Amino acid sequence: MPLLIFGTRHGRGNAAAGGVVVRPRCVRWISAAAAVVVLGFNLLSAATLSGTTSNGGQYFPTDRLAVAGIGVFFTALTLVPWRLRVHADRDGVRVRNLLGDVTVPWEMVQRVRFDRKAVWASLELTNGEVVALLAVQVFDGERSVAAVRRLRQLHTDSRQPDQATSRR
Repeated sequence: MPLLIFGTRHGRGNAAAGGVVVRPRCVRWISAAAAVVVLGFNLLSAATLSGTTSNGGQYFPTDRLAVAGIGVFFTALTLVPWRLRVHADRDGVRVRNLLGDVTVPWEMVQRVRFDRKAVWASLELTNGEVVALLAVQVFDGERSVAAVRRLRQLHTDSRQPDQATSRR
């Protein structure tokens, strides 16, 4: 049974084989509220834009469209945190952060970290690199702790020899 955290109901890939899918909860709500405010402000500004500029020019309908378009652009930027996700299973961890995706096999992971003063969890790799898990954030409290425990369990399980090969 997969551990599904932060509002996901259906695992993908090998999550059904004991994996975990993690998405941030608090940051997603904040970004959704910010998106509503930003879009509302810009659409209201576009709708009420009229008259003349300070140097005597006039506003045209295309100016209204430009203000609305800028509002849509900034609204899209506020929704970027909705892309954050960590999907782990027996094979490894797939991390989707703000700007990129990375897949790391468990053999490359030295440990899963979530320090007391850290804002998000991270993976320490055997080559010395650190991969931030932005989907596992301190703001989500016990959900984050449960996710880190499950990630650590998957990491530990991957380090142990397969039960089928150990019986031979």
